[in-house]
Amino acid sequence: MNLLHSKESLNSYFIEQIKDYAIFATDTKGIITVWNKGAERIKGYTEAEAIGQYYGILHPDEYQQAGHPQHELEAALQNGSYEAEDWRKRKDGSLFWATVTLTPIFDKKGKHIGFTKITGNITKQKELQDKLAERQQSALEHKNSELQKTNLDLDNFIYTASHDLRSPVTNIEALMLLLKEDLAEANALNDGTEEIVQRVIGSVNRLKHTIEDLTEITRLHKDSEENLSVEIINVQEVYKDILADLNSPGKQKACFMQTDFQVHQLQFSRKNFRSILYNLVSNAIKYQAPERDCIVRIHTHLEEPYVVLRVKDNGLGMTPRQQGQLFTMFKRFHDHVDGTGIGLFMVKRMVENAGGKIEVESEPGTGSEFKVYFRADM
Repeated sequence: MNLLHSKESLNSYFIEQIKDYAIFATDTKGIITVWNKGAERIKGYTEAEAIGQYYGILHPDEYQQAGHPQHELEAALQNGSYEAEDWRKRKDGSLFWATVTLTPIFDKKGKHIGFTKITGNITKQKELQDKLAERQQSALEHKNSELQKTNLDLDNFIYTASHDLRSPVTNIEALMLLLKEDLAEANALNDGTEEIVQRVIGSVNRLKHTIEDLTEITRLHKDSEENLSVEIINVQEVYKDILADLNSPGKQKACFMQTDFQVHQLQFSRKNFRSILYNLVSNAIKYQAPERDCIVRIHTHLEEPYVVLRVKDNGLGMTPRQQGQLFTMFKRFHDHVDGTGIGLFMVKRMVENAGGKIEVESEPGTGSEFKVYFRADM
């Protein structure tokens, strides 16, 4: 090493000859005092043109107007440095994407004497990143388009299948009833044959319910894609309407209904709200415990940002494992009552499609409590 060169001069030579990064220094006010070859190559200003200028000229015009250069100086001084990836401007007005590091300089006594600025041009890297992002977005849009097409095909298939199955299922049901009458008239309807006929009729009924549920799932999916009409619902009126339906002969076992509607109105799709409440109340009645009186409590209250509907019963209850599978399509846990296991799946879909959520707490032999959270700001 040439001892005639001082440490300061070597540092100066080193900084001067770096060409891939713009390195310059400013005084405490941001006035450029040192300018290397890399700064000239990247920024377009010669040393003579740059020195004495406020470093803010290297920022886009809108950044200068917003006072961004001064904010950088203040942030660097306050935090020890300022680092970012952002747009910077060349002498000819063109912009490039850069990594910037602004660092305050202090003398041996700790006095602030200026700033150093290191800028790297990473426009090519940004262009590659943007192209990759565009490709990923294009691939995502293509995938979404394919999924929408698949969903549409599935909806059409379900609709066609359910429509085409209705007629033969109805014919089978009618033929079985006719067969039962013919057997009875021929004195051939003994206990064995009657049981077989009833099992066939029962299977046909379950198939009919499944077809109806598949149709309902298709409707629910279409409703989620369309803007379903939202209106102000009177909770008490909907409840009374449901109760009148459940009180129809043969539809309800004896249950004591207790209500506490602290929130009387709700902004939601009336059709969907009725379906949600009907499913929860009818399930509470359906799965009551035979050894004790059935009590169903229905409650609403405000819990920002939600209106909460609670339906609590003292029925059979569910195990933790059953609760984990509760909202699965066609999942049933009790066989002593009719059902296809589609109701709660649909309830969850309707609630979540509207930005809400549903929770359940249950214990075997004690009962279950469902909490439905409707957005209060719809």
